[in-house]
Amino acid sequence: MEQTNNAAPAGNPGKGLGVAGFVISLVALVLWFIITGIAVLAAVAGGGMGLAITWLVISLLGTVLSVMGFMKSKAAGAKKGLAIAGLVCGIVATLLSVRTVFAVKTVHETAGDVGKELLEKMGEGMKEGMQQALDSMQSSMDEVAPADTTAH
Repeated sequence: MEQTNNAAPAGNPGKGLGVAGFVISLVALVLWFIITGIAVLAAVAGGGMGLAITWLVISLLGTVLSVMGFMKSKAAGAKKGLAIAGLVCGIVATLLSVRTVFAVKTVHETAGDVGKELLEKMGEGMKEGMQQALDSMQSSMDEVAPADTTAH
C-alpha cells in the first residue's frame, strides 16, 4: 500500500508574525493620537504615566513581531511586504510613544507645581470667603436682633 503525503507545502513561515506585527503596529500608530490626548489630560490630573508606558510596550510589541516575521520570511525566501509595513508603522509608533512618555512626565511635573500653588490659593480664597460670609451673617443678625436687648 502506498502512502501519500497530504501535508501542505511550507509556504511563508513568517506570514503570521508579519500580519500580527502589522496589525498591532497599525493600531498603535492610528490610536496614538487618542491615547496621547488621554494620557496628557490624565497627567494634568496627576496620572497618565501608566497609559503612556503601556502604549509604548504595545508599539514595541508590534515592532518586534514585525521584525520576527521579516526574518522568518527572508530566511524562507518568501514575501515580506506586511512585515516591512508593520516594521515601519511599529518604528514610527514606538518613536511617538517614547515622545508621549516624556511629554506626560513633563506635564506631570509642571502640573504638579502649578497644582500645589492652585490648591494653596484656593485654600486662602476659601478662608477669606468663609470669613466674609461669617462677618456678613453677624452683621445681618445684629440688624435683626440687637445685642443689647434684655429678656423680660
